[in-house]
Amino acid sequence: MSISKLFVKVFNEDIFEHLEQDNYNSDLEDDFDGGNCSTVPDTRGPKLNELSVTKQMIIVKNWLEDKFQQIQTDSNEEIRRLYIDTEARIGPELAIFDVDYTTTVRVSSDRLALRSQGSFNTVRANCCVYGGRWMYEIHLHTKGVMQIGWASGTCAFNENSGVGDTKYSYGYDGSKQQVWHISTKKYGDKWQIGDIIGVTIDVDREVIEYYRNGRSMGIAFDKIQRGPGITFFPAISLGYTQGVQANFGNRPFAYPVAGFQPIMARPILKLRRANLLLDYLINLAGIFSHYNAQSSNLKSDSNCEMRVSTKKTVYCIFATMLIERFTNEVFDPYIIEDVLLTRISNMTTLAAEKENPHSVLKGLLSLFWNFMEADEIKFVLRKVVNALLGTFTHTVQGLDYEKHRQALSVLHCICLHEQSRKYLIESKLFKKHCLAFFLYIHPLEFYILADLLPDYMAWTQGIDGPKDKYLNVVEKVRKLTESLYVVQKDFLNTLMNNKDGSPDSPSSRKLFLTKMRRYVIDLSMEQRPFHAFFFMQSSIQHPLDAPVALAFVSILIDQVRTLFKEELPSHVMEVNADFFMDGTFDYMHFDRVGGVLSHLRKVHRSDIDAHFGTERTQQIYDEDRNSIRANEVDTTLYLLGENINNMAVIGHAQGANNSTFTHFLNPRVPQNTDAAPGNSSSEASICELMDICILFYYSAGHKYIVKIAAVRDEIATLNEVLMETKYYREDIERKLMALEEHANVCMNENHQHVMSELRSKFSQRQNVFATRSISLARKQVWLRAVALSSHRRALFIWLLERTLRSLTCASLTGPLFSFVPEVYINTLPILLDTVMDFSHHDVRVQFEVSDSECSVNAAAEFLAMHSADSRIVLASCKDSLLQALGTLTCHKSGVRALERASKRAQAALVRALLRPYENRAWGQSNWLLLRFWLGEGYAFKDARQPSVWQGGSQPLNQGLCRSRSRNETHTGLLHNVAPANPSKHFQRLISSKLYEDEPFATTFLNSVLSQLNWAFSEFILLLQEIQNTAQRQENTLFEPKQLKICSMCFELTVSLMRCLEMILTVAPDIVADESRANSDLLLNRICQLISQVLSRVTVPPGCFQFVVDMCSADLNAVTHFPIISAALGILLALLRNEMNSDVTPQKVTRISRAFLTDPSFQFATLEFALGEIRTPLLEQKEIPRGNFDPSTRPNIDPLTNDVRVPHINNSKRIRADPPIIKFALNDYPTHVSPDEIEDVRRLIENLRIKQSLLSDITLPSEDSLCPICCAKPITAVFTPCKHQSCSDCIMQHMMNSKVCFYCKTTIQTIETLDGTLIYSNLESGQTPVSEST
Repeated sequence: MSISKLFVKVFNEDIFEHLEQDNYNSDLEDDFDGGNCSTVPDTRGPKLNELSVTKQMIIVKNWLEDKFQQIQTDSNEEIRRLYIDTEARIGPELAIFDVDYTTTVRVSSDRLALRSQGSFNTVRANCCVYGGRWMYEIHLHTKGVMQIGWASGTCAFNENSGVGDTKYSYGYDGSKQQVWHISTKKYGDKWQIGDIIGVTIDVDREVIEYYRNGRSMGIAFDKIQRGPGITFFPAISLGYTQGVQANFGNRPFAYPVAGFQPIMARPILKLRRANLLLDYLINLAGIFSHYNAQSSNLKSDSNCEMRVSTKKTVYCIFATMLIERFTNEVFDPYIIEDVLLTRISNMTTLAAEKENPHSVLKGLLSLFWNFMEADEIKFVLRKVVNALLGTFTHTVQGLDYEKHRQALSVLHCICLHEQSRKYLIESKLFKKHCLAFFLYIHPLEFYILADLLPDYMAWTQGIDGPKDKYLNVVEKVRKLTESLYVVQKDFLNTLMNNKDGSPDSPSSRKLFLTKMRRYVIDLSMEQRPFHAFFFMQSSIQHPLDAPVALAFVSILIDQVRTLFKEELPSHVMEVNADFFMDGTFDYMHFDRVGGVLSHLRKVHRSDIDAHFGTERTQQIYDEDRNSIRANEVDTTLYLLGENINNMAVIGHAQGANNSTFTHFLNPRVPQNTDAAPGNSSSEASICELMDICILFYYSAGHKYIVKIAAVRDEIATLNEVLMETKYYREDIERKLMALEEHANVCMNENHQHVMSELRSKFSQRQNVFATRSISLARKQVWLRAVALSSHRRALFIWLLERTLRSLTCASLTGPLFSFVPEVYINTLPILLDTVMDFSHHDVRVQFEVSDSECSVNAAAEFLAMHSADSRIVLASCKDSLLQALGTLTCHKSGVRALERASKRAQAALVRALLRPYENRAWGQSNWLLLRFWLGEGYAFKDARQPSVWQGGSQPLNQGLCRSRSRNETHTGLLHNVAPANPSKHFQRLISSKLYEDEPFATTFLNSVLSQLNWAFSEFILLLQEIQNTAQRQENTLFEPKQLKICSMCFELTVSLMRCLEMILTVAPDIVADESRANSDLLLNRICQLISQVLSRVTVPPGCFQFVVDMCSADLNAVTHFPIISAALGILLALLRNEMNSDVTPQKVTRISRAFLTDPSFQFATLEFALGEIRTPLLEQKEIPRGNFDPSTRPNIDPLTNDVRVPHINNSKRIRADPPIIKFALNDYPTHVSPDEIEDVRRLIENLRIKQSLLSDITLPSEDSLCPICCAKPITAVFTPCKHQSCSDCIMQHMMNSKVCFYCKTTIQTIETLDGTLIYSNLESGQTPVSEST
């Protein structure tokens, strides 16, 4: 058989046409079968069709060798010139970073990529130059502190000095826009992630120059030092977590500079060989693809099949011959990028690849997979993807995303090949965030945004530009990126192919979900306690950037929503609760809302059996048992210093065991990380992808949204400053103009100079803030158009709805709701914040949520119903429920949604909020109660602190303000400040609940008073400690933690007082109705606490006034206004009915008597609020107590042993230093109305009248005082121990304990001194009875 035609198709030449002339048979004569017996020599060689295929293949092989020899000959001259040009280079041919094991730098396997793990690490290359013109490129993975340049081999670097800090080193830092050579100077552009920095040196001209993305930034250094012994190494110094990728000529330069040589020589010979071989392989791939297309469409007879099979054998021999030579060349990354990737890019288009299942590219990839070793083709694919990723992550040039789209399209074309796609999913795309970067759209450079949005077109409320033009620019940017997003989503859809599974291989979707889950779990380890340790054990080498994470999770949500519509159009979009219980989804270190999974499996065995059936339940438990047994490993090995994950960190010991420590913290671990063969169920796979989206959003996806909201908040602050500056500027200019126009005033030069300077100062102030506002407005163009566009907001609304739907359906499973993963509950407050607040780019008092009304209503229903669900045991989940409720109550739409919830849900919420403040997070639930009250309490119209210097009488209209920590996360509800949205509806529900359940109301109020007493006592103790420390020492520095605790105790005190004010306002009969049990006890406790609070924070000036006068920034919340206004609110709530109904009181009421007779009460404490103290401060003299002769003490009653003391004879005026910062309610017109101030005056007058109606206060002797409170007389006796106290103290004690306060004997009965029974414990369950009965 002749292979001539086959040869021509592959090699495009016919070497067999002139076989005799070329004498290709000369070496084959002796190998022919048989011989020629003729005595006359036959000068003709064998005919072509007489040669065997083997002989013809030898001819082909020799011809190919000749081709290679000819390439060698043709390249010699060019190689010689290259050697001459590079003679001033010293070092090995392969240029890489010379990293030793004394520095903490993470280095890639090819020693070209670096990431610093130390404070400031310096690394040099392994080769240097001493003459000529040279360059290398640095691809920035981060944009922080780095110094890039050249350094001599004699330079010594450490953590404090890097490239440019020594005599023979020169560096450039784009983050600071400076060049360094011992000293520093301004230079260059500010670099960004994805930039390619070209570093050139002309040793002969003594010049160093830098290029950013191919554009010269000018000469950085001239007259560099050179001479004998001075060589220049490429060198770089990296700050903490900074990373780069170097190219010394290992790959083609992205921006080569004419006249400069790469540090590593261009492989000329390899390039020519590889180009030639790839031409042949592409031809061969086209032939194979053609045959594959024919075989799939036609059924041929057996003869035809035999003929085709013979031809394919020849082609296979050609392929083997070519691949053998091609593998010798293709392992060079330069060849992969310059030859292979270039050919693939020019070979086809994405549309053509989709239409043709037997394309040439697919044939070429199949050729590689069939004829190359598995490790060889995998290496080639990894390098191809790395090259495409480098192109894709490069900084956008101008307004053109075409290069990014082409790079992703090439990768998409490769992934259309099934075997390549599955390998990349399994082994490449989820390493080093590769896939995440491909699904991220890089923002436009700042100078591009400046061209798109000139200063006059920038818009914020403060600078007041053309809003319509500004929004047009936003829309233009959105359209620029739209086509790239479509390509990204199409690529993701290809990766999730669910039709390529087989009995031996899992589908792409199965592989994708398996790897994606592990990837997200690794990312989530940063969220866990001791996250630094957990994160070190994951496969993630460095954290995922927040913008990239947001883009990744957004496109995943979009994909899962599309899959639901396409594959499950009639299915309810939710995660089936069965997957939480049967172990289908593995949550690793995440617990369940009901606790640890292993415990739940034991407790709910019968419930699982009833839900799944006996057979399926047994299968679940068998899998769980086998999983635990297979992973019983001695954990002590992992606590002895071994590095568990064998990370490639220079400077640390390497461990061999790759198990992660999280395996040992959760009993259930995956049996096998490999996906099962075959296609995946549509329902299970889509539900799993949605589950992964929820995990991803909670773990990393939401972080950038908080930062985006921070930009909006900063713009809002600048708007206020600009409007304030504008107002004052116009006001002063108006006054100056009036002054100029005044006829009697002569303006001299000094006056004119002053006016000119004032105008200049105001203009300068306005320009500074306007410049910053314009800069942020440009940044917000990208945030509005891409990073958090309306499309992404809609995706997060959809995710919130589906999460709530999944939780609601899971709740219907009864006790099995405990198996819901904690992340489903914990992500609710984050999603609600995103939907209701953070996804809006303009600050308003209340945000428009019409597009999310359904999701907000669903959230209100679920959160209200489950606010105190006993099935939710995990503390983090309970806290998340309160956080989510807090988000709702911070918005008017959220409060209205709660009011529209079902009656059952509202009743559950009210009962949850009114539970006793013991053994739970009462601070946050108390904050929630106040959200229903804020706006209706006394001087409680705004949660923000008022300022004495704030002008006007109206509060500032601001949106929701949050205290955020350094990592932009929330720090708790207590620090949220939101506009007032009082709810009359919930106030009525709270009132009804307290009235209808007297024991419940008493227990709740008692817990509030107990916590108030604790919080205020702790606060005063801390104040006294601060005062004593400050008075003992000068220039005292207090511990920030101590000041923070002090401020927190103050805030808790005020919030508890406001809660008490609300309860006494909406349900006053709890203490006003004498017939209610324990009303006297509660009334006396309230009066006692309020009197103590007022006496401590008003007059005489004490530790509170001292701390206020300190004006400490850490204690700026500790002021008179919040606590005094809250105390006045409680008093007004108690006495409101008396003040309104009894204008001229003729008798002392029960409530007034309780307050006036309290030992701590003084009128001066009330007058302090008005800033007009008229009543002198009184202090009781020391009066002898105990047994004495009555005749010597005429003021002692011999029967009662009480002392009757007239006020005027037993008091003295207390003198104290005047306060520095004085207080008066009149100073806060934004928070206190004139009517409220008048209410205080009426309160004081009313109490004065009732004081005059009281007889002289009777003071009991010390022997007759209650030993518990030391303030009231003994009125009760306990049996059987016969100890005594006042009835109020013992009844309060009995609410918490049933044993004697003194001897701990169980109390059976309590009687008054006259024998009246007020408590009995003889019958089980009996409650205390009122004294009046």
